[in-house]
Amino acid sequence: MAYMRGVYFRMKDEVFRGSRPYESGPLEEFLKREFGEHTKMTDVKKPKVMLTGTLSDRQPAELHLFRNYEAPECVREPRFNQNVNLKPPTHPSEQLVWRAARSSGAAPTYFRPNGRFLDGGLLANNPTLDAMTEIHEYNQDMIRKGQGNKVKKLSIVVSLGTGRSPQVPVTCVDVFRPSNPWELAKTVFGAKELGKMVVDCCTDPDGRAVDRARAWCEMVGIQYFRLNPQLGTDIMLDEVNDTVLVDALWETEVYIYEHREQFQKLIQLLLSP
Repeated sequence: MAYMRGVYFRMKDEVFRGSRPYESGPLEEFLKREFGEHTKMTDVKKPKVMLTGTLSDRQPAELHLFRNYEAPECVREPRFNQNVNLKPPTHPSEQLVWRAARSSGAAPTYFRPNGRFLDGGLLANNPTLDAMTEIHEYNQDMIRKGQGNKVKKLSIVVSLGTGRSPQVPVTCVDVFRPSNPWELAKTVFGAKELGKMVVDCCTDPDGRAVDRARAWCEMVGIQYFRLNPQLGTDIMLDEVNDTVLVDALWETEVYIYEHREQFQKLIQLLLSP
């Protein structure tokens, strides 16, 4: 944990310099140092890893999972007919880890796309159900191939959040044709608030996304844990103020203490045979 905290504090000082969108070079050099410049996804043997990315070279955009294992074969009818103009994704044995991380974190307005990839959070900012779907499809693929002994039944889902922003009132989201300067100002303000609301709704990692994941787990008898502290302020993705970040760390420590029984239960379940 201490190392991970150090990684973030080093990253913010190296990467978030200047104004948005930030230069991609410092981020890419940082990722190469952390993951290795030539490390491939399949070099990571355990555990199985999946990262989300958004394929933005097509419309509608499509969710892509960077994996360190062979993707399960899909027996369902494809959503779209094959388009010869669209390149297939890179095979895991050829996919560089740092490039997968760079693609998964290519947040619009913060960093430029990594080739055809944008941030996976655009389509799966809380990928719990996507991970559960992947596990189910992987197990079904193993059964079809006569390798049922490799099937691992899902028994626990642990979803880690990055902190819940406080809910605040919004005064106006009305966008209309103005007839005077005052109404023009109201329209501009309303458009700004509406745009922010649309982005927040599309990328909301909490709310109904958590409710759906919890309900699905309860329906099939899977233990579900959502661990996500309530923050006192809305912290931006590129926050560099140490005071703000340390306050968030303290709020997280308080959350862990207040929910210590839940953490102890999770530890016991993970350690049980």
